Amino acid sequence: MKKLNFTPFLMVLVIVLFTQCQPREKGSQARLITVNGSEVIDCNISEVTDTIDLPLSEIITECEVIPLETNEKSLFESVYHIGISKNYIAIHSRGQYPIKLFNREGKFIRDIGKIGRGPGEFNSLYGIQLDEAASKVYLTPFANARELIVYSLDNENLPPIPLTYKQSKCQTFVENNTVTVLSMPFEGSGIPVAYQQDLAGKVIQEVQPMPHQILRPDFSSEVSSTRNAGANDIFILAYGSKTPDTLYYYNTKTNRLDPKFVATFSGENQGTWLYDWKSYYRTWVFGKYNGKKVLVDKKTLKSDFFRIKNDFYGGIELYKFFMSNNGWFVASMPAHELKTKFTELLENGDLKTTEKEKIKGITAQLDENDNEVLFVGKMK
Repeated sequence: MKKLNFTPFLMVLVIVLFTQCQPREKGSQARLITVNGSEVIDCNISEVTDTIDLPLSEIITECEVIPLETNEKSLFESVYHIGISKNYIAIHSRGQYPIKLFNREGKFIRDIGKIGRGPGEFNSLYGIQLDEAASKVYLTPFANARELIVYSLDNENLPPIPLTYKQSKCQTFVENNTVTVLSMPFEGSGIPVAYQQDLAGKVIQEVQPMPHQILRPDFSSEVSSTRNAGANDIFILAYGSKTPDTLYYYNTKTNRLDPKFVATFSGENQGTWLYDWKSYYRTWVFGKYNGKKVLVDKKTLKSDFFRIKNDFYGGIELYKFFMSNNGWFVASMPAHELKTKFTELLENGDLKTTEKEKIKGITAQLDENDNEVLFVGKMK
């Protein structure tokens, strides 16, 4: 087993503090720094000035609109976690619902899993993974997980995958008989911040956390990973932390965490949630910023507050897209809200004929009591 103590963050902190003291032109531009051979993008959010309307076509090539079938069995509250594959959509809803499995056209297939406290049952989840090739769904319990719950796409409860370490909260990904686990270590837990294990729970390699990554034992903090850029990204949201919020890649070849994106401020201390997209980093900023979102282009380093406008469908704004993962951009909208927006476009919008016909066809399908509608596309 390979074990590694993580040290690059100390260099990130020193360099970030140094660059904040250097003269920098005002404007919407991040800065590229190098730390232990890793290129790190530093975005000083205090310097972001502009707000842009980002066309969805800048993120994805095509946009599927998928109304999800609504009946007594398929009804759910609101999309929380989602898995997308070639032929399936798996949805974990807010509230206590089993996984809802749909085909890619939105037709409901079946429930997967069962709410409860017995073997293979769950009350709340922290993540799901849809593996169509293996015909399985992996479910990560919300807290204090000791194992991953496994179901077939036919809703057969399969043997669970034991986790080497009891987790407070964690993100997991199963591939080629290896489980990658990205953790949120608590004080006294002694668990690594990132590691890989086999399906029997034997550790293959692990990375020990630095002091700032060891959190007080409560559940106010979060750990996230999206895998949108083909990497095992990890971000730990630690409320009250004095260190800059940083997103890392877990490099499994070298068994180390490489810093990639850091959000900083000048003369203020605000909280952020950092996300990795294929061509961008983005942040969700708390405090006085009231949930504003910042987009950073990985190539140009251009940085702006932003709104996403769906230029495939009349330029309507998409605001709920936090669940995008594994290279899929996913946004959702309540059916009643989309029906209203599309109706207004048809009555008052300046639409091309083909666009108008698409919107008219979708609007005719929608009932205000339907499930949420998905907007899905592969990131470019």
